[in-house]
Amino acid sequence: MVSAKGKFKNIYAVKIQPNEDVLDELNRFCKEHDVKHGAILTGLGSLKEVSFFDPAEIPGKPGTYAYQDPIEWKEVTELVGISGIICEDEEGNPSLHVHYTVADKNGTTFSGHMNTGNIVFATTDIIIGELEGIFMGRSIDPVFNLPLFYPKQL
Repeated sequence: MVSAKGKFKNIYAVKIQPNEDVLDELNRFCKEHDVKHGAILTGLGSLKEVSFFDPAEIPGKPGTYAYQDPIEWKEVTELVGISGIICEDEEGNPSLHVHYTVADKNGTTFSGHMNTGNIVFATTDIIIGELEGIFMGRSIDPVFNLPLFYPKQL
């Protein structure tokens, strides 16, 4: 286990407007407010386009996985919940890892790793917590060859 202790520095309420891309706007918000270490605590809303990834095992490499092709559709969808981590990349920029759950018109839920292409229908409202005392970083894991979360104490 790897862990680090810190505290909340700031809490932000973010409203993403109709026709805006959720992930693009979250990245823009983090850059404009210099949020590099934090958490997407909660959120909800509605989308008119959806795009996410789910994992699939890599053929020939049992126990390792990668994200498969994006799952996408264009219809009004309820954004039931969203969460994620905000890290700092090697160049000092915010790097977001966001997961969410959406429900279609029949109430069937789908979830996965958020991709660009999630376009707001009416609104998407998100609460972000900025952290201090923790370096929220990601490093390439030698087993999975993916950038995985590795927090460090500051």
